Amino acid sequence: MWIEIRPAPTTLHAFAIEDIAAGTVVDHTNTETRPMPIGSLTPIEFGQTALRPIHAGDPILATDIGDSQEQVPSNWWAIELSLPRSAQAGDSARLVLLDGSDVVDGVVVTPAGEDPLGSGLGTIAVPPDSAGEVARAVAEGRAAVMIASG
Repeated sequence: MWIEIRPAPTTLHAFAIEDIAAGTVVDHTNTETRPMPIGSLTPIEFGQTALRPIHAGDPILATDIGDSQEQVPSNWWAIELSLPRSAQAGDSARLVLLDGSDVVDGVVVTPAGEDPLGSGLGTIAVPPDSAGEVARAVAEGRAAVMIASG
């Protein structure tokens, strides 16, 4: 009887070496490659955008990256308004239209940035059926923004 024991064939796969925020390009500067059994993870291509936050040490999954335009559903409208500094591109947002009971779900397109002296303005996309009312509420200063955590 003959038994041959050898390791399973492997391929290199990208892992995050730092936290990667949604909207950041995933490339060789924020990843490292590690051997993985062939077929355990779908291969990825560098140069695509993180569609959601990726934590340091996590493998880069094919579903984590793509075209930056995939963050915003088709036909949604984007509007600039004051955002919490913690908001990141791709985060879920909820706009509460004050002086009424309307609540509109949206997605952060462009964060406000981290400059404490900056404007604090970012961009949120909202569904087309709510875009008009959201625009009026923002223009009148009666919209509050909440950002989903985690």
